[in-house]
Formats: sequence, C-alpha cells, structure tokens
Amino acid sequence: MICLNCGKTIDDDIRVCPFCGSLIESGEAAAYEAAPPSEDEPLAPPPVADRIPDEDAEETFYDDDPVYGEPRKAAAAGGSRLGKLFSPAAVLSLIACLLCVVCLVSVSNLRRELKAQNETLLGTVNGLSSSVSALDARLNQLDTTLSGVQSEAYNQYASQAIAITKDITPLVGPVDAGKYNRMFIVTAKGNLNINDSFDWQKYNEATGGWVSLVFTGDATTNEQYGLRLENTFDRSANTYTSILWANGITEAANGTYRCVITDATGVAKTSAEATVTVS
Repeated sequence: MICLNCGKTIDDDIRVCPFCGSLIESGEAAAYEAAPPSEDEPLAPPPVADRIPDEDAEETFYDDDPVYGEPRKAAAAGGSRLGKLFSPAAVLSLIACLLCVVCLVSVSNLRRELKAQNETLLGTVNGLSSSVSALDARLNQLDTTLSGVQSEAYNQYASQAIAITKDITPLVGPVDAGKYNRMFIVTAKGNLNINDSFDWQKYNEATGGWVSLVFTGDATTNEQYGLRLENTFDRSANTYTSILWANGITEAANGTYRCVITDATGVAKTSAEATVTVS
C-alpha cells in the first residue's frame, strides 16, 4: 500500500510508515491502497537494494532520511580521496623518492670532489716527477764533476808521488832483426820497488788493448820478441831506471810499447809511447 503522508510504498501489514513515521490506522488501509500517486508528485527513488552502484560516481546521501530524499555530496568523499593520497604506501613512496634525490645529489658532489682531488694529486705527482728528473740530472752532473775532480786529483797525486825524470825516446828508423842494443829507457822517482814497479806493455791490435810483456829467466828475458829487461836503482840520486833491450829482436816485436810505473801505494803513472819496426 501507499502512505498518504509521504506517498511511498510500504508493506500492507505495517502500521507505522518507516519513511515518515506516520501512524497508519487500520481503517485507512483501503485508502492507502486506493490512493494512487499524483501525476505532479515525482516518483520516489527506488529502494537502496534496487540501485545499481556506480564505481565512478561520488558517494551521496539524502537529507530527509537515510534511504531517500534530496541527494547531496558527502563530505566523506573528499576524505576518502585524501585518505588514498596520504596512504602509508604513498608516503613511503614519497620518502623513497626524496632519499633517491638526496643520494643522487650526494654522489654527484662526491664525484666532483674526487675529480678535483685526483687533479690536485696528479698535479702534485707531475711536480714530484719533474723534481726527481731535475734531481737525477743534477746528480749525474755532480757525478761527472766528481769523476773529473777525482781523476784530476789522482793525476796530481800520481805526479807528486811518481816523477818520471827521463821518459821513453822514440826510435828513429827500423831495428834490424837479431840486433842486440838498448831500445827504451825510463827513469823515475818515488816510493818504488826495483823488481815490480815497472810494467812494460805492448799494444795488441787484435784485442785493442795493452798486454804486459812476460819476462822469464830471472824475469829478464822475453824470447818471443827477443827482448831483455834491466832495472837499476841509483841510491845517490834516489832514482829508479828501467831499460828495455833488443836481445836478438824478432819481427814479432813490431808494435807500440809503453811503461806503467806503480808505487807501493798503488798509484800508477804511464810513460810516453814508442813504436818499434823490425826489418
């Protein structure tokens, strides 16, 4: 039947309208049933159970009663969207994004600092390398200077320790093979020894070096070249004399000769050179 007060359909056995609260007398039931809705009266909205929910539509309520009435936008709809916007997952995502941005900025700053430090370190290393190279060059120069000073000092000391008073005189013309004659003579002063201070040497063309002559038979004779060695000491003049004799000289004696004089301390001094031609 239809409620005469609000015009809504209600069950026949109900005595109080659930929509408007009007009391329905038992004698008025027929009137409720017979009273059709007015053409000017808008149809009541369907029951809640008959409405099809729209997921995209905003949630609405009705002013007059909990079920029907003038629709209005619920304030809870905005609250629902805010709830979704500030949900725990959204907050965590926002925090993660902020942390990523901070990390990227920190890494970028760290890379810039490392690059600057590397450039500074590279400049320092290059400076040290240049300094080391300059120091090496200076040390080499000092070594060369020191070597020259040592050589000069050695020569000066040798000149003071050993004084050659008579040097080798070169021969004039060839020497006859088998000849017995005095060829070269050297006289020196110093802390010398008559037996082993005078070393006569011959230049070896094959090896490009000087070779000491070997004397046998009381260390006075060299049969290969036909030479003889004679060393003497003049006590009054305090001089030592070494004479190289042609003692049946052979053609193998052709070449250049010199005498190396060494004192008791190891200081050595070399005489002039002379050439022998045997014919």
